[in-house]
Amino acid sequence: MGYLFCVVLVGPVINNRTAPAYKLAKHLAKILNQYITLNNHYNITNSVNLANDLTKLEKNENHRLITFDIKDLYINVPIYETLDITKNRLLQNNDTQITQQILSLLRVVLTQNYFTLQQKIYQPNQIIAMGSPISSLIAEIFLQQYEDANIKHLLDTKKLAYYTTYVDILIIFDMTKINLHTINTYISNIHSNIKLNTTYEEHNSIDFLDLTISRQHKKT
Repeated sequence: MGYLFCVVLVGPVINNRTAPAYKLAKHLAKILNQYITLNNHYNITNSVNLANDLTKLEKNENHRLITFDIKDLYINVPIYETLDITKNRLLQNNDTQITQQILSLLRVVLTQNYFTLQQKIYQPNQIIAMGSPISSLIAEIFLQQYEDANIKHLLDTKKLAYYTTYVDILIIFDMTKINLHTINTYISNIHSNIKLNTTYEEHNSIDFLDLTISRQHKKT
């Protein structure tokens, strides 16, 4: 008896445009995209691509579904650690001078996270501003390093059958190779800055993006 995954649709970011470093952040995001190559191995771009991936995935009765909701990612990205990661990424394809110039600008942008709300000026203790045009890229640089160092080997050894991220994380695993408690403990303790809420499948189904993903017997 075969198995398949069935998918069904289910139904305060601050405006950062007035921040002092907004234009610089926007320009620097373009520069970083030009000088850094991100592999995006684990990213899914939309629900249609996710559904296509799951259709092609080889499945069996031992597979189970689990999702992790990343809590407040932008304000918890470790800035100085991510600057070091960015430096190493830049040095892969660029010389020291270009790398240092970009890092100098990046430090300025990440420390100029002022915003106004109700005619008051704020500077949060956490550095990455959710409304900044560079925030998603900085978060992605950190997450890809996080995944390459801690997730890749689980996929290579087939302990995880599938792993993808779209802000949050979807995992499909074979319970004969790794158990639910081990996954939950491991993923939740990889990095102290990354806080996760875990959702387990119920009645063979789980929600992710705007889809409900269900494990079903394949009709022959």
